[in-house]
Amino acid sequence: MNRIPMSGFTHFVRCADLVILVIVGIASTGVAADPQSVETAKRIVVTVDRGRDIGQNFGSLFEVTSSDGFVVIGAGFQNLYNTRYRADRHSLQFFVRPASGKRSHLTEKLPRPNELCGTYLYGRDDVVRSTYGGVKAWHPSAKSWESELSPSGTEETMRVGDKLLTFGDSEVKYDGRTILNSPQEGSYQLFFYANGHLCFYHVNRGDGGYRPYENDEAGFSKLYACPWTSDQAKVDLSTAVVLTLPIVGETTFAWGQMRDQIVTGSNVGGFYVFDSGHWRMLLPPKLGVSYQLYSTMMFHDRLLMGQYPTGRVFQYDGAEITDLPGWPPVLDGVSANAREAQTTVIYGGDVFVGVWPWGELWRYNPDSKTWAFTLRMFDHPVLSSEITHPYDVESEGTGIGNQWGQRVTSLVTSGPSLFVSTSAKSPCEWDPDKFGFLAPDKWKSYGSVYRLTIPGHLGAATKWTDGPTTFEFIIQNEEISITQDGKEIAATTLTGPLAEQLRSVAELKNVTWGQGIYGKFNGDSIEGAVRAK
Repeated sequence: MNRIPMSGFTHFVRCADLVILVIVGIASTGVAADPQSVETAKRIVVTVDRGRDIGQNFGSLFEVTSSDGFVVIGAGFQNLYNTRYRADRHSLQFFVRPASGKRSHLTEKLPRPNELCGTYLYGRDDVVRSTYGGVKAWHPSAKSWESELSPSGTEETMRVGDKLLTFGDSEVKYDGRTILNSPQEGSYQLFFYANGHLCFYHVNRGDGGYRPYENDEAGFSKLYACPWTSDQAKVDLSTAVVLTLPIVGETTFAWGQMRDQIVTGSNVGGFYVFDSGHWRMLLPPKLGVSYQLYSTMMFHDRLLMGQYPTGRVFQYDGAEITDLPGWPPVLDGVSANAREAQTTVIYGGDVFVGVWPWGELWRYNPDSKTWAFTLRMFDHPVLSSEITHPYDVESEGTGIGNQWGQRVTSLVTSGPSLFVSTSAKSPCEWDPDKFGFLAPDKWKSYGSVYRLTIPGHLGAATKWTDGPTTFEFIIQNEEISITQDGKEIAATTLTGPLAEQLRSVAELKNVTWGQGIYGKFNGDSIEGAVRAK
């Protein structure tokens, strides 16, 4: 990073194509503030111009540490994709994290959104939605799920600017108009919009199963990257960059975004990168060899990816993939085989990972660099290392031996809380004649939704602005809040030891702007200041 001094108390920082303007008052360095200048600081003000919305990751706004080193405070926009659904790119997170890694939590079981043995969640505009059995939105005041119109039952929407991009069954709409129609053969699967490109798999398996590609007439899987921005009436397939994949039937569980790259791991082990207008294959698919990626999440300068069959997160640095041993550990008392890190999230400034097949939820603290087992999302059956999946023995002869493995399907933040959903291998209907060992109510653990609350997290839906917008992160004793352009958009009260630590914070140090746990800020400009309340 090159630092170019400017007049007065302003420093100008240029990094690649990103320009960051930093104003933090007297004795500013452009990246780190003098602790004495923020001695009574209780308000952090950040003005950003996010630029044109082309599906990019907006990244971190700031991070700062208390002078005693006990507390880390930060904010940013999460870059996350879990199995099918992407985190809300316009949802802003504000966290206060104890550097010790010690935290407590409260868990509340919510009403079931459906009568299936599983569900998946996604968030948009600070509303949590459940899919399967129809799309339903959680209404906190009524403490109930309410149905929303969705033709496919699993339809996903995301904001691009101030309008909705909707991914349906092989077609895409923007602001209610169709911008991509279904193909004449096969299907479009798993849409992802990022960096000005609409990406998806085009799959035509024909009558056969997974097999090496021969020619289009015999079946194919193709990766598309179609240039598109919100001012275009249609997606022009003639401009698409297309890669024919080695295996017929390849599709994906997870997309990812790493700076200017778009990445995807296929369900048969391929790993593909779209960069500088070209697709390239980083890992070839291998029939008969399990290697699947179920989630991607930006974490500082790397992409964490949940993997099967290790049950760990791997990292991608933009050039190569590396296994991270012990990320997370294996729960005592269960088999280390056939594990899957299906879900990841940043919540309260910590990393959370949900692991199949025993419904484990793990938490990683970046300061103490320690993993802590948080919760098992099921209370049955008794843990056993003699079997790989729960109910392996009882399921013999039923057709799918691992159907009653236990998934943590979704980790979705909303307000001060983390929503956690569960499922069997697939969100099926429970058959009491076939699966009587789950009678009378054990089957209901599959498809449950829980609200987990840990002090130190606040999320808020943000309004899209063409041009600059100002966010204020206010700390008043144990109260924290977020405002956008002078209007409060979220607030919460911290409790327990963290509230005591926050009340004792007199000064902050080592302020960094545009960098942090959510990755580098990716917009046109950012300007930050730490001020007294």
